[in-house]
Amino acid sequence: MRWKKRVIIPVISFLFIVIVCIWYVNDYYHTDENVQEYLQKKEPVSVTEMSDGLYLDGPGNNAAMIFYPGAKVEYTAYLPLLGDLAEQGIDCFLIKMPCNLAFFGQNKAEKIMDSYEYDHWYLSGHSLGGAMAAAYASEHLESFNGLVFLAAYPTKSLKSDSFSVLSLYGSEDGVLNMEKVEEGRAYMPVDYAEVCIEGGNHAQFGNYGEQKGDHAAKISWEEQQAQTVEAILNMMEAHKDQKQEEVMMTYEQISPQEAKKRMDKEADVIILDVRTQEEYDSGHIKNAVCLTNEDILSEPDILPDKDQQILVYCQSGNRSKQAAQKLADMGYENVLEFGGILDWPYPDLVE
Repeated sequence: MRWKKRVIIPVISFLFIVIVCIWYVNDYYHTDENVQEYLQKKEPVSVTEMSDGLYLDGPGNNAAMIFYPGAKVEYTAYLPLLGDLAEQGIDCFLIKMPCNLAFFGQNKAEKIMDSYEYDHWYLSGHSLGGAMAAAYASEHLESFNGLVFLAAYPTKSLKSDSFSVLSLYGSEDGVLNMEKVEEGRAYMPVDYAEVCIEGGNHAQFGNYGEQKGDHAAKISWEEQQAQTVEAILNMMEAHKDQKQEEVMMTYEQISPQEAKKRMDKEADVIILDVRTQEEYDSGHIKNAVCLTNEDILSEPDILPDKDQQILVYCQSGNRSKQAAQKLADMGYENVLEFGGILDWPYPDLVE
């Protein structure tokens, strides 16, 4: 009898665990019936099935977003949200997670990025999907332009000068742990934005009905998702503008202290005062040459050498940046802008 107990008890325990696991993975939120009807309105967007989910191909071809669904949510519930985004020119990859748990598919973004070519990649996720997307992104920051949290937060650093993060959540969210959101701000990069959608809740980022523990939304799911798409597009546009500005700026900005060091050490440096002649006559840095910002393009003869080191300043720092950019655009390769004479801390060097 004892040997029977030793066999039967483990078998029963194993079967119990199997039954619980089967029940757990099959107890999930199902996609609303109106999703397919909604998608039929998205004529510019084609939805193609792939091994890891769905590919939403819209009119754009430059940027794409990989999306990780929330825990125990049927992945197709996010089709309306991503359909709207794809319609606006951001192609989307909606990932189907094993057992509807992004925890088991954290690295699925890698396969997508190896199989498709886009200039700009973004990663996003809802709830647990957002946390898993952040965990993957934290190890591959150089591969993405940014990350979008939908009612989620990170547990690892996302700090990078070239990485953007947007965090979105609803004011009526009853599921999201706001203390964790606050703690997660310490992991965010400089380019970070947080948006609370007034009247939105946790579940309406997808279309799967009410979620246990969530609060009732005060706006429709259409409105919540429309605001979400708008915020995402604004984030991407701001990041693009920032990158274009960085590419455009081919001069270097230095401090007044660094400028003085260069003046003391290098005899052939040109100090360029780009204020008006009247401002220059009222007091200027010793040995500076006056060439007004307005006259730079029409009087290049004063600066014959394109690799000459040029230190540029003005009154407050605005015109000097404009002048430095003009010089860089003209082909001058060693332009350094150091602000305005108002911030110059060496009065003995003013004449």
